[in-house]
Amino acid sequence: MARGRFGVWAVNSFWRLWLLPMMGLALLPAAFFNLFAMRQTALIGCLLGIGLPFIAARIMKRARKGDAKRAAVLMGVAAGLATGLGAGAGPIIGLLFALGAWGGTRLLYAEIPEAAPPAPPPPPPSGPLADARIRLAGIQALALRGHEARLLPVARVIGQVLDDLEARPERIPRARRFLAVHLDGLERIATRIEAGATPPPALGTLLRDLEAAARRLRDDLRAEESAALDIQVKVLADRLREEGYS
Repeated sequence: MARGRFGVWAVNSFWRLWLLPMMGLALLPAAFFNLFAMRQTALIGCLLGIGLPFIAARIMKRARKGDAKRAAVLMGVAAGLATGLGAGAGPIIGLLFALGAWGGTRLLYAEIPEAAPPAPPPPPPSGPLADARIRLAGIQALALRGHEARLLPVARVIGQVLDDLEARPERIPRARRFLAVHLDGLERIATRIEAGATPPPALGTLLRDLEAAARRLRDDLRAEESAALDIQVKVLADRLREEGYS
């Protein structure tokens, strides 16, 4: 949502970003006049009045937290120096112009949204299958970098197997050998392909076999759960009949 608001602001109010340096450019004639007139103090005031608004505009372009306040301070300093030194109006008049420029800039940029802080990185996987999760993520990353998309369906099914195993951790010992063989094989394939190896014609058949094996394991685990549920239902029904409740 914040990014969307910032996009609307950038399209509809782009001119506000560069309005500040455009105001500073109005001092160019005075800067040339003071240059040829050898008025060094006035020339410095004009140059600062021209340069500081450009810096303020670059700060506002970042759209970070507190940038509106920093740009307003720079604009106030630029206006005060341009008036007090460049125009020779003295410190009091310069201070008044500085306050006016600071307040005007704060009002001008009051609606600019500040960029949202970057999202923290996701926590690393935990639990008995953390290593398998990390290896699987590495395989998927290698597949994407190596432009071998055929590895991704196998990795997706293995991820589903991991989801089922996390739901019933007592099934993990049965699947450890399966995970070791599949993950090790996929890692080797992905690493070789990323290193520049040409996939052999038999790779597609092998990957389909690996995917089918993962699906069979998933079906077997679910079938065992269904059988266990049938047994529990039968035991409970027999118990109810023994107690005379049915």
